[in-house]
Amino acid sequence: MLRSLVLVLLILNFGFFAWAQGWLRNWIGLQPDGQREPQRLSAQLHAEQIEVLQQPDETANNHALRLDPASPASSPMSASSPDSSASGEEKTPPASKAASVPGDEAKQAAASPALCIEAGPFNAEEVAAADKTLRPLLPAGSWAHQSIALGGQWMVYMGPYPDEDLYDRKVIELKRIKGLNFDEVRSGTYAKGLSLGRFTSEAEAETRLSSLKQRGIRTARVVTIRPAGQVHYLRVAQANVSMQVTLSGLKLPQGKSFSACRS
Repeated sequence: MLRSLVLVLLILNFGFFAWAQGWLRNWIGLQPDGQREPQRLSAQLHAEQIEVLQQPDETANNHALRLDPASPASSPMSASSPDSSASGEEKTPPASKAASVPGDEAKQAAASPALCIEAGPFNAEEVAAADKTLRPLLPAGSWAHQSIALGGQWMVYMGPYPDEDLYDRKVIELKRIKGLNFDEVRSGTYAKGLSLGRFTSEAEAETRLSSLKQRGIRTARVVTIRPAGQVHYLRVAQANVSMQVTLSGLKLPQGKSFSACRS
C-alpha cells in the first residue's frame, strides 16, 4: 500500500514538472505563464519594435491640471466656490461700478458744460444794485454788464375818459371821420383813452398831431410812452453748475432772475 502511494506521488510530481517546463503544451495546449491567445503574437509585424509605456495614474493627471497656468480649469476666475454659491454671498462690484464719492461728484460737476445766463433788463440804478449783490457770490470778472440802446416811443393820445358816456361819445365822433384810424387803450398808464398813432420819434408824433388838428380834432396831444435811453443786463457767459445753483435763488430788482442768454 505504501509503495503504491509513493508511486502515485512520484507520477504526480513528474507530471507537474513536465507541465511547468512546457513539455505538455502540445498535448494539452496550456502552459503556466503562456499567452491566452498566442495566435495574436504570431500575427504581429515587427513585434520587437513595440514599446509598452506606463500610463500615468489619474491622480498625476489631476495634479498636472491644477499646476498648468494655461488650463481654464486652473484659473481662479473660471471656477466658483460652492460655499459662496450656496450661501448666496454677493460678489464685490468692480471699482468702475463702485458708488461715486463726493470728490467724484464734484469733479463731474466741474466737468459739466457751462451755460450763458443773464438777468434784466434793468435801468441804471437797478443794474448797480444787482451788481452789488453779485460781488460776494461770484468770482471777480465772471460776469459783465451789457447795455442796449432802447428807442423811445410816443403816442398821439386823447383822454383819459373816466366817464363811460363821454368815452362812448368820443368813440362815435372818431368813427364818423372818414379814413381815421385809432385804437382804444384799455390798460396801463393811459387806460380809458384813445390812441391815434404810435411813433418811434417825437417829431413824427408832432407831425401827426398837426394833421389831425387840421381835420378838426382839437383835444389830442403827444404823450411819451417810453423815453429813449438804455437798458442793462447782467450776463454770466460761463456759468458752471455751482454758479447756476447760487444764482437760481437770488433776489434782484423788480423780481428779475437769471435765465438763458437771448443770443
